[in-house]
Amino acid sequence: MSATPHQLDLFEGSTCLDPQSLLDRLNAVSRCRVTLRLTDNRVSMAWIDFSKGGPIRVSLDEQYLWAPSTVIDALCNYVATQRKEDWQLVADFARQVPERPRSVTPPRLRSKGKVFDLIALRDEVNRDCFGGAVKCRIGWGRAASPRRRKRRSIRFGSWHAPTHTIRIHPALDSEVVPCEFVRYIIFHEMLHVVVPSENRGGRVRHHTSEFRALERRYPDFERMQRLGTQLLHKLPVVT
Repeated sequence: MSATPHQLDLFEGSTCLDPQSLLDRLNAVSRCRVTLRLTDNRVSMAWIDFSKGGPIRVSLDEQYLWAPSTVIDALCNYVATQRKEDWQLVADFARQVPERPRSVTPPRLRSKGKVFDLIALRDEVNRDCFGGAVKCRIGWGRAASPRRRKRRSIRFGSWHAPTHTIRIHPALDSEVVPCEFVRYIIFHEMLHVVVPSENRGGRVRHHTSEFRALERRYPDFERMQRLGTQLLHKLPVVT
């Protein structure tokens, strides 16, 4: 019998901070009061105002909550000393985060299926595996077109960064699919929110080495992989 996933220490060796914890760290190293504003601004992901006579105002994109500990340490050092070397580390992190277009309209989503409620499962996975820190939309994908139903492969889920949306293949909304497998697929897609893609020489890698290492720490990871293969022969529709 599989173990129920509890809070996973997914980010051992890197920082997964809530806003108040980050603000407390900044105030601990600064001689002046620090204020923190979290944004969804990919044009200016990190901005700090050291104006005299007022608090130090720090504005950061939300992705900095998931930044490695070295980046957070550099941010704290910069607030305390304003050393250019520390700011360079902070700025380098911003360049690693893929740009998110602003003009994309989020699609309408259907989250309740005949068997599974994706929002309920997403909230469970978010609580159990990410401490409730991940924000994303989720819904069932479109049904397969008839001419594509003969292929024995399937993309169980997808992550669309521009609209922060997860889609789960509708074939998984079936009584033959264990709930634990749907949870695992949701976990896999939510992990994309936390671990950004890499662009190396013009080639984008969505499943980086860091992504794979964190995914393997999911309870019963190997069994979930085998279960995915087995389900290909049981699902009524595959694409």
